[in-house]
Amino acid sequence: MPFFHRLRPRAWLAAAWAATALLAAPARADDALPARLVCHDDLFVPYFMQNQGRIEGLNVDVLREAAARLGIAIEFRAMPWRRLESELARPQGTVDCAFAMSRTPAREQYLEFGKVPLQPTEYALFVRQAAQPAHALPAVGRLDDLAGKVIGVRAGFRLPEAIAAGAAQGRWSIAEVPTDAANFQKLALQRIDAVLADGIVGQYTVRQLKLGGIARVAPSSPSMRFDTYIVFRKSAASPALAAAFDRVFRQMRQDGTFARITSAYLGAPLLEP
Repeated sequence: MPFFHRLRPRAWLAAAWAATALLAAPARADDALPARLVCHDDLFVPYFMQNQGRIEGLNVDVLREAAARLGIAIEFRAMPWRRLESELARPQGTVDCAFAMSRTPAREQYLEFGKVPLQPTEYALFVRQAAQPAHALPAVGRLDDLAGKVIGVRAGFRLPEAIAAGAAQGRWSIAEVPTDAANFQKLALQRIDAVLADGIVGQYTVRQLKLGGIARVAPSSPSMRFDTYIVFRKSAASPALAAAFDRVFRQMRQDGTFARITSAYLGAPLLEP
């Protein structure tokens, strides 16, 4: 006999109301999580972009899916990277959530990091190909091959230790610009000798700008890769929030969601090292 038929009328009515309440309840897996989250990033194609007023991108799609699985309404806002870092570090800052941040001891003092990265960030160097022998870098197998050269980087970009140390020692110089697109345009115009960028961002930018004669190279260095994370301002609730996103990120990797979203933006590799 069905369960409801075994109950007295008043008990049956109570059970029906309870079932209706469960169906109407929000999908949040944990009532300790916020109902709404506002998360910030700087424009960083293809991870975070604006298209006719709408914010979209690879990381945006990943976080929208993760938030939906947690029953959280998520909103995205753009903020220049240096201002974003400043707001996160201020005790009374206006930003409670940001991405995609690499983990450092200093940031861990005031930000809650999860254990599962949002994205790996692998740095790559891009140079003009040897079709222009007077100006090209014909071979960059070691960082020492950059001696005396000018490397373009995006302002606020966290430099790998080996690159920062070489710049401090005067082995090469660093030229900062606000955007990756500007860097690659300078490279194409022979105003700099190389660009250091997130490998995926560099490949995507070269394709979008339709720039020819630029190659990705991969000099051996142990510090050319950092994982990046969604981060939250530290609070009583932030450990549970970071753990919840960790749990969903693991699910999304296991069920193929990460791969599906990534391939929608990148497809096959664009430039081979």
